[in-house]
This record gives sequence, C-alpha cells and structure tokens, in this order.
Amino acid sequence: LVAILGNFINRALVLTQKYYEGVVPAAQGFTPEDETLLKELASFPERIEKSLDQFRFREAAAHMMDLARLGNKYLADQEPWKMVKVDELRTQTIMYLALQVAANLSIIMEPFLPHAAGALSTMLALNGLHWEHAGKKELLQPGHQIGEVGLLFKKIEDETITKQLEKLENTKKENEEASKVYEPAPKKDIIQFDQFMAMDMRVGTVLEAEAVPKSKKLLKLLIDTGLDKRTILSGIAQHFSPESLIGKQVTVLVNLAPRKMMGLDSQGMVLMAEDADGRLKLLAPNEPTANGSTIS
Repeated sequence: LVAILGNFINRALVLTQKYYEGVVPAAQGFTPEDETLLKELASFPERIEKSLDQFRFREAAAHMMDLARLGNKYLADQEPWKMVKVDELRTQTIMYLALQVAANLSIIMEPFLPHAAGALSTMLALNGLHWEHAGKKELLQPGHQIGEVGLLFKKIEDETITKQLEKLENTKKENEEASKVYEPAPKKDIIQFDQFMAMDMRVGTVLEAEAVPKSKKLLKLLIDTGLDKRTILSGIAQHFSPESLIGKQVTVLVNLAPRKMMGLDSQGMVLMAEDADGRLKLLAPNEPTANGSTIS
C-alpha cells in the first residue's frame, strides 16, 4: 500500500502542486504510450467486477493494485520531473493522465479501502463519483483545483507493531483470566454443630488502622467489637490501604486465642473472602449494624 498505491498518489498529487499549484493541466495530444494507458485504464472496472461477481476477492484486490502499478510505471517511464525541463506541453499531458488514474483509483479503491478512498477523493476535491464513472479518462477536468495533499498511507514501523502485539497479548491474557471458571478451595473436614457454635463471630467497626513496621503484609487494626476495643493484626496490607478501612464494619472472630505477631498481640481475627484472582474482600453486613451483633 505504501510503496505502490501510496507512492503513486503522492507523486501524482505532489507534482501537480509543484508544477501547477494544484490545478489540473490540460492534455496536449496523446502519444501511443498514452493511448495504451487509457485503453488499460478502461478495462479495470470490468475485470474487477468479474472477480467480485465470482467471489474472488483476493483477485479483485490484486486488480486494484495493478491499476496503481500501471500509474507508477507510467510516471516512471515518462519521467515528468525530467520532461518539465525540456517540454512543458508534454509534461502537462503526462500529469493530466496521471491524475485521471488517481481519480479512477478513488472509485475503484472504495470496495476494498473505503476510508482511504474517501481520503483520496478529498485530496482530489472530487464529489459524487460512483462505480459507473470508473474507467473514464475525464474525471478531472482541466482547471480543476485539487485539495490539500497528504500521505494516503503511513508505514507501520516494527516498534509500533511490537507494541500492538504486546497489547494484544496482554488483552488475550486478561480475557483468559476473566473467563476462567473459579474453582473453590477443597471442602474441609466435617465439623459438629457444637464446634461451629463455639466460634463467637461479631460485627465490629474499624476505628484505627496503620501499617506494621518492617512487615509487608500486616496491618494493625483497632476495632470496636461492641464488647471492647481491641487490637487485631491482619495480613491484608497488600489488598487494603489503612485509610480505606477506617469506619468500615467487619466480621470479627472474637474468641480466637491471642497470638503474638511481629512482637505485637493480636486479639482475634478479621474474616475475609478471597475471590478467584486472590483478592480479599471484607465480610460485612449489607447495612449498618450495631457493633457486637452476633453472626450465626
């Protein structure tokens, strides 16, 4: 697209701007080479239609590119950048025909590259052309002012491709993670009702929270359990910031034997739920509840 189609369009339009300030020149008589170009140009719509009617889309697109190759070869053979120095009238004809090929491409590209075809039509300042106009040699009349010229295509550098591939790979991994079926942890051994009733779980409110020095996991929480205000150490520092917990209601196992951690006494346990990706969630009542309310 860049080397063949984009290159032809850029050369044809840039030279028109350079030699004629963007005004389409008038042809001054056609040579046998010009007549050959026009004859081939007229054949492309039928060739492309035939391929499309038979669902040979790759072949149809190849025909479109062949028209761009035809334009490129014509400019390379006629060398208007040299001809302009010795024969101004001949140069006008060369550029007139190159612009007709460009105008035809703006129509023929549309089934394959609709956005690029629209951009080319804008650069040529062409409106209202349809497929039935393709193949004609007078789509751009002498004196027509073309628009601002820009690059029709831009080469994608390897660095950009690498970044996009990485982005796609990351998206793939995220989608795979999102689609994973959560497999709960295995069920623990059966306990008796009395064992469950031995656990004293209460609703409490976090009054204070701070990181434990020299620990990446522990937060030191001061919790109002309704029975008392006690310190509980919880390994949730990688999931919650201290300030995000203050004022939150939590579920506390209040009759768990005290345990010393990092030189501090922890008087109970804050209960959490762990989701599929290992993130912890607070277990709390669905509406404000009095501290000390029992959970059963």
